[in-house]
Amino acid sequence: MPSVLWILFDGGGDRPSGGKTPFYVAFKPTIDYLTSLGSCGVLDPVSPGVRPGSDTAHLALFGYDPYRYYTGRGAFEALGADVALKPGDVAFRTNLATVDDADVVLDRRAGRYIAPEEARAVEELMSKIGEEVGRRYGVEVLYKSTVEHRGVLVLRGAVSHKVSDTDPHKVGAKIMQSVPLDNSKEAALTAEVVNEITRRFREASREMEVNKARRLQGRLPINAILLRGGGYMPHIEPIRERYNIRAAAIAGVALIRGVARAVGMDVYTAPGLGGTKDDVFDNAVKLAVDLMSTYDLVFLHVKGTDSTSHDGDFGGKVSVIERLDKALAPYLDNLLKNYVVVTSDHATPVSVREHTGEPVPILLYGPDVVADDVGKFSELTCWRGALGRLRGIDVMPILGSYLTLTEKFGE
Repeated sequence: MPSVLWILFDGGGDRPSGGKTPFYVAFKPTIDYLTSLGSCGVLDPVSPGVRPGSDTAHLALFGYDPYRYYTGRGAFEALGADVALKPGDVAFRTNLATVDDADVVLDRRAGRYIAPEEARAVEELMSKIGEEVGRRYGVEVLYKSTVEHRGVLVLRGAVSHKVSDTDPHKVGAKIMQSVPLDNSKEAALTAEVVNEITRRFREASREMEVNKARRLQGRLPINAILLRGGGYMPHIEPIRERYNIRAAAIAGVALIRGVARAVGMDVYTAPGLGGTKDDVFDNAVKLAVDLMSTYDLVFLHVKGTDSTSHDGDFGGKVSVIERLDKALAPYLDNLLKNYVVVTSDHATPVSVREHTGEPVPILLYGPDVVADDVGKFSELTCWRGALGRLRGIDVMPILGSYLTLTEKFGE
């Protein structure tokens, strides 16, 4: 029985620059060959014009309405970082950042690259701060670094997710004070704890040895931590029960691993797949193809297209696409016997450097999928395809239908 390989280029969608996009420019003979044999269209990950986060977009793509199931990004980030959440825990997604003396954000990612020894130093500092703040406020504080500048902060105790972010979400703005979003004692306490952790990290980071080394190297210091997306773990019906599909996900990014786990996918990673723009995909693709003999659907997440977009790096984005395609080439004969989906969770145009709300291209190949006349996978071509314009939440039912696994509606 055939299975599905689903390749997701995070932030892969783009706007034309000089009449071309990274997907259009990239030399990707394997994907384009499958395109010439399959059906194409465009996809609104959530709905037209909505600028989705990767969390809400992936929920929709996996077949779960984000307006019903989304409870904040932090819980998915924690789950993907192998932090076991307990009932009542509140988790935040964190960025290590660089600010000036007036707490104005200079770089929301502290240069993006955080070396392993730097991440360990941050974890040690946050552990000390967490113990001190925890004793003072009667809560437990857990912090874990994930990939590059990212991390997760978990608060355990009489806390609430109904507090505002400290991340201003843009350069040139000051770190924000967290405020309670309702009148509960728990929200008031949580906001106070968040602000205290933010203040203490800001002060203590000045003396971090790794920052002295970073300055000598001409790199931005890690002197602030920004929190956003506070949330708790929602109850989600597993994908096997909802769609009768055995699914696996391969991802190096904690958030995507967390969303996949939350919907009941088995989660894997592979050497070389760290969730960065420099990822090497050979092992990840081999693992994906191997898993197709065990699972009905294998989801492969490619983060680098989003990272390069946020950096405004058109050529880097093209390179990520081309490297993934090259890794696919040895398995073309196998792929031709199965189904292949290629799409994106949202557009992150290189010219904008942020998520935008336009549709992204989508390809569906299969031995029994009607072929249209699109021969190149890109934003400039896929809109002419037979799939037309879909919503993210439509993808899983379509795949379930081709796999003949989903229940018939009616008699």
